[in-house]
Amino acid sequence: MSDPQTVQYHVDENGIAHIVLCRPHVANAFNDQTIAELIAALETLSGYANVRGLVLTGQGEHFSAGADIHWMRSMVSKTKEENQHDAYQLATLLEMLDTFPHPTFALVNGAAFGGALGLICCCDMVVALKDSQFCLSEVKLGLVPATIAPYVIRTLGVRQTRRYMLSAEKINAERALSLNLIHQITTQEQAQTIIQQWVANLLRLAPHALASCKKLCARCEQGVVDGPLKRYTSELIAEVRVSEEGQEGLSAFLDKRLPSWVIK
Repeated sequence: MSDPQTVQYHVDENGIAHIVLCRPHVANAFNDQTIAELIAALETLSGYANVRGLVLTGQGEHFSAGADIHWMRSMVSKTKEENQHDAYQLATLLEMLDTFPHPTFALVNGAAFGGALGLICCCDMVVALKDSQFCLSEVKLGLVPATIAPYVIRTLGVRQTRRYMLSAEKINAERALSLNLIHQITTQEQAQTIIQQWVANLLRLAPHALASCKKLCARCEQGVVDGPLKRYTSELIAEVRVSEEGQEGLSAFLDKRLPSWVIK
């Protein structure tokens, strides 16, 4: 029997989308239903013209314990094709979150284990409560963190990823900060203030320019400056500076006024 609803989402009056993992009785561990609901939420929110950013959180005491063990055990009765399709759904979810067209923010509380690290590594900014715990715990269960590996390796680097994938050590918030897994540590009392500050800053920035910056980071990720990349970056700035948003930003600066996209 499936949960009634494992993910909730809405868009507030400022165009900030909020996605909440809603399985607190199992530490927000995700199953096939959760993955499907997250994919549907991201598809819907990506199509909203008024969305400016996304905040991802977990309901209750934990961000997410990763994949639901009962769900993974149930896959033994499925065919190879069904298992591959199921795994591909998680890979699709991670790609969609990673390429969400607007800035994304994750607030981590409690445990963030296994596949939850994939979600975190796909977000643009991550803030964690000081008592948060992280772990690439798959090998404890005889499993491999395959679908999240590209995002974790990109975030931690191969050297640190090898250590934590192969040791399944727990990582506290301070160590996660030093590893670049998270960007900031906060307290429960200050968490909402941090989110509000992030949103307030976001609402002062140019929406289309932000979306272009995300694509630019993805394109430059390989680290090789070749001919195609030089053409891409040259064409991008040429297009952006003559765009309606680019001209509005330049005019506002010269006129000493706020650009039209700013929400006070």
